[in-house]
Amino acid sequence: MTTPPSSPVLPAGRRRVLIAIAGCAVLVALGAWGAHLYGGMIDLRVYRMGGSVLLHGDSLYDAKLPGGSDLPFTYPPFSAIAMVPLAAVPWGVALVAWTTISVLSITALWRTSLPKTFWSFISPRKQTVVLIGLTLLSLLLEPVWQTIQFGQINLLLTAMILLDLVRPNDARLRGFWVGVAIGVKLTPLPFLALLVVTKQWRALRNAVLGLLATMAVGFAVVPHQSWRYWTDVILDANRVGGIAYTGNQSFNGFLHRIGDDASWVQPTWFLLSAAFGLVVLWLARRYWLADERVTAISVLALAVLYASPISWSHHWVWIIPLGVSLIRGVNRVWGLNPAVVTGVLFYGLFVLRSIWWVPYRDDRELEWSFWQSIPGNSHLIVGMIAFILLAVTSRSLPKPASAPEAAAQA
Repeated sequence: MTTPPSSPVLPAGRRRVLIAIAGCAVLVALGAWGAHLYGGMIDLRVYRMGGSVLLHGDSLYDAKLPGGSDLPFTYPPFSAIAMVPLAAVPWGVALVAWTTISVLSITALWRTSLPKTFWSFISPRKQTVVLIGLTLLSLLLEPVWQTIQFGQINLLLTAMILLDLVRPNDARLRGFWVGVAIGVKLTPLPFLALLVVTKQWRALRNAVLGLLATMAVGFAVVPHQSWRYWTDVILDANRVGGIAYTGNQSFNGFLHRIGDDASWVQPTWFLLSAAFGLVVLWLARRYWLADERVTAISVLALAVLYASPISWSHHWVWIIPLGVSLIRGVNRVWGLNPAVVTGVLFYGLFVLRSIWWVPYRDDRELEWSFWQSIPGNSHLIVGMIAFILLAVTSRSLPKPASAPEAAAQA
């Protein structure tokens, strides 16, 4: 008599991960119901529209989201291809799956951003409790909640970039996921500059290959739509919304709120962005050569946020690793108490959501008084203060000549 083969048993670690993901999905489903998200998440609806259009063979860049918003699909074709699974399942399933990914991305950002010295003082079981607490508290941050509320992709892309680049230099395909992130949404493109100035040639090669792979998939699946995107749609800035809108927390948004369509706005934005970008690259390189990778990546993210034509407030989810970097820098130079105060003020200002305290929409931003412009541009102000503090505290870092050659790659 033969004994029937037993079903394979998952390793305990993998079972715990699956249970954690399932538990997160259940909580997300209940939380989405309590927060009335099932009737919203307009950006997730746009993503699903892109996938649905491909399933039905329609024109991707002529499609408009029904229901009165008429929002177009503005992303590369690979994004629409990646969204096909979400378009193929019922709305509730897509919402819960997508939001669960975003919530787990928050957890991954905290786990990666906080240094090993922090985790070394906490037992594994308490680490789980700390991560859950930080993830829940993060929902109070304006950029994070906006990303969840709209069903945006920012948390996932931020986690992809950060987790990819903090890996050891010889890690398999390190940099590839940065390229994939660029192929999903072009805004992370300046991260390639960080790889250049720190001479991470292998990671740069992998990032370029990742981007080219997404383009190749797009041309293989939807060649005509891909050609149209890379030769026409990519140049159409009018597809992404009003530049002066208070939600656009970038140099370009700030200047348009001051000067509207004045002739000096665009050249000023270009020069300001270029100058700031160069200074950011210098500081990011300094931190990278001191083996402060999370800080270097977070500083570079500021250049992306400030210099992009459009940086919606939900793009500012980079404040999670940026705030950790700021606290560490202040602690290194001035001690623990100032660091704690800095962290409370930094994250607390984003909890206040002050950019929404002033009149907005319908070009009311153009009529702001000086005092209204302070809360209306508060993301930019807080981010610039963080940048200045990180520049000041960088003086305590080892000089690049004596710093570990963390960036050297064959």
